[in-house]
Amino acid sequence: MSLIEYHNLKYKVSVRINWITERRRLLYLCKAFLPDGCENDIEDVLSLLDKLEEEDHLAIDSLELLKDLLKEIDEWSLLQMVKKFENKRKEYKSLLEQCGRVLDECSQLERLTSLCEGKISYNRQTHITDVFTLFTELEKQNNLGIKRLEILKTMAAEMGKTNLLKQVEEFEKRKEQEEDAERKQNELEEAKRRRKGEESSTFISNIKTYNALYLEG
Repeated sequence: MSLIEYHNLKYKVSVRINWITERRRLLYLCKAFLPDGCENDIEDVLSLLDKLEEEDHLAIDSLELLKDLLKEIDEWSLLQMVKKFENKRKEYKSLLEQCGRVLDECSQLERLTSLCEGKISYNRQTHITDVFTLFTELEKQNNLGIKRLEILKTMAAEMGKTNLLKQVEEFEKRKEQEEDAERKQNELEEAKRRRKGEESSTFISNIKTYNALYLEG
């Protein structure tokens, strides 16, 4: 999962928690993880999550504290959403680890880095010491992620690693199928909610019409 998807996860969590009713409890639960006197700077759930992230208690690959908070305030649907994100992220990281091991064995770091020209800022190239730091820099520049696997396929093809290329392509296809299925499910649920709302509106309208006719009679 990309940083954009992680930030979107934080945003979705923040808008579905009522800050007015949960403020005191959330601040108290997070007391040990926040610097003294920062409460006045925290205006809503999102700024609380940002502060926890700033204090290194929350990150894209470190969601335990967030899950604990959601459990304590009985936000079970949000907890499932975070776990789903976490599982997708683990699958993606597992793919990166596999690619990193195979590509690292090629001992062609300079060549692999050259394939990333334009995808990594020049002044960051000195920070690349192995394939894994190369991946990290690509992720920071939003040129590598669960939906951005072209560079991995390019590297695998350039190094002649056909099995690795196939593995990345299969992962990409599987994730596209899962996303499509999830989108269709969401559309179906939205259609059901909309239909239910329309039925409710029709029922209320019919009641009002009946009452009006009754009063006239």
